[in-house]
Amino acid sequence: MKTFFLLWVAVTARRVTSNNIEDGYKIDGGDTTPKNIILFMTDDQDVTSNSIHPSIMPKLNRLFREGGMEFLNYYVSTGLCCPSRATILRGQFCHNTKIYDNGDFNNSTYQSGGWSKFLETGLEEETIATLLQSAGYETAMIGKYMNGYDGKAGRHHKPPGWDHWMGLLNCFKFYGPHFCDDGNRVLKTNSTVYQTDFIRDWAVDFLTNRRDPSKPFFLMVTPFAPHSPATPAKRHEHLFPDTKFPRYDSFNPSDAVQQQHPSWMKHMPPLTKKQIDDMDNFYRNRLRSLQAVDEALESITETLDMLGLTDDTFFIYTSDNGQHFGDFRIPAGKRQAYETDVLVPFFIRGPGVQKGSQSLQVVQSVDLGPTFLDIAASFQQTLSVAQSNLVTLEYDGEVLQSSFPMDGKSIGPLITDSTSDISTFNDFRWAALLEMYSGSSNMGSRYKDMKGYHQNHLYPNTYQAVRVIDGPSDWASEANLLYVEWCTGEQELYNMTVDPHQVHNLVTHGIELPLLLKLSRLLATLGDCAGAECYEIGGEHRIWLVDDYDEISRKSRTLTLESIQDTIRNRISCHNPPNMAMGPGININQRRKAFAYGLFVPAPFTHGFPFSDGDNVGDDLLKIWDEYEHYFH
Repeated sequence: MKTFFLLWVAVTARRVTSNNIEDGYKIDGGDTTPKNIILFMTDDQDVTSNSIHPSIMPKLNRLFREGGMEFLNYYVSTGLCCPSRATILRGQFCHNTKIYDNGDFNNSTYQSGGWSKFLETGLEEETIATLLQSAGYETAMIGKYMNGYDGKAGRHHKPPGWDHWMGLLNCFKFYGPHFCDDGNRVLKTNSTVYQTDFIRDWAVDFLTNRRDPSKPFFLMVTPFAPHSPATPAKRHEHLFPDTKFPRYDSFNPSDAVQQQHPSWMKHMPPLTKKQIDDMDNFYRNRLRSLQAVDEALESITETLDMLGLTDDTFFIYTSDNGQHFGDFRIPAGKRQAYETDVLVPFFIRGPGVQKGSQSLQVVQSVDLGPTFLDIAASFQQTLSVAQSNLVTLEYDGEVLQSSFPMDGKSIGPLITDSTSDISTFNDFRWAALLEMYSGSSNMGSRYKDMKGYHQNHLYPNTYQAVRVIDGPSDWASEANLLYVEWCTGEQELYNMTVDPHQVHNLVTHGIELPLLLKLSRLLATLGDCAGAECYEIGGEHRIWLVDDYDEISRKSRTLTLESIQDTIRNRISCHNPPNMAMGPGININQRRKAFAYGLFVPAPFTHGFPFSDGDNVGDDLLKIWDEYEHYFH
């Protein structure tokens, strides 16, 4: 009982909350002036390693933390680049987009994900860009698009919905980057041009010279920093010379802690000094590369001020996923359900947003699309409604409707001055779905003899998880939990109030089975949800949240841990290379690059990318990294 009692430790903090969106809701009262939207999204920027601390990004803190609102519980639903970006562009979880991974290398099958799948399955035809463009917005994108959109496949491709397009090609080239310029040509900058600086200048030029001032605009700015190799601008190379990444309880833990985690992690050897030093070097370069990002935020904000656009522009800062550093002996990477990988920065400033405010409401990446559409609707004398779970806008007498149900909802009610009332639970969302269907990342050949090693990844890394924070029911009230179900049937449960770094798995300490059953039922519902059922957990759903009997037979259940785990194994299929669904008529050798077979990892890549400290990576190694980036990440 002592372990179980820890679950109910109360969480006390100031919160900003609101009721769910209602039909006809207006974000800023009667103001019908069209509002602009800027989404500034970095790559692989986490919260837990202090990358948004005022000493690291002072301009972000001044302009967004002090000048806007910070969401402290913002979770990406999938802690990996391409699935996360697909979710943001479509407003859908990856179990609905089917973009599970970064491309053909990661799951050893073309069908796993990447930009090619996003394109060829027709998902690109309808995104937030096409919907906003249809609503009269001028749309522009500068920076990274999706994994697989590169100098070969993407050099002449301009996705639908974008009026202005400058898509980054070969992202790892921080100096002398190449871009797809509106699909017409490849723009090759010279070797002195720093990637983030070019992105900044293009965004400022769009605001100043390129846009049509008679239209509202949607501008998406997506620098590659601080993603590896995180090459800093030369003016920042000297910074943070002695800084090291934080060593939490989860870092390179004891065997006793390691054994509480899923089978593919249990036998991970302790990290070597070389690996730890490399991660420290990488961490320093990440912080250095963020300095140019910080400067870009200031430049764009000053431009908005100069043009008189600040009061009519919602400006969001976030990231596509996080990053871990040696947690549970895993080398630097992402793809896990732990806070390091899925809790990312989220700030917003703009009209009606309370300056210096914070929200504890649980918000997810699936909410961005509905939020943007709600902004467009609310400020165009239009109506945002829900019809059959589809996002619908009425604009100038025409109804604009997505052809698919979005899995999130607008955060509009959370960001206005009228939403400072206090609720006893998270009424916007209290259960956040986290999911991954792939292998772990960037393992290197040191692990090649471990069970489950396949082409730089360890399998099975397929899981569904739920982050429960202050729910409405008795068992979830004041709860602060992370619950994970693996395709192997293994489970993890952490009380995040007393165990914020997820080192004490309560499933291995005799947790009461009724709670596991409730969490498992909740996760089973979220794991294949679509549309409003992804966040409207109540009403007819309440029965499975509170009852411990079989709803069909109306008989009492005899609970065992084994029966729960058997159900998990039957529900979640392991997405491993040997058993990935290929689709009709697709041979496993089709559309695969020969590099993925009989792979020899060059010596510098034994532990992943050779993270440099102060010196740029040589062109010879960068060429290999560029060409085979899907394999390494």
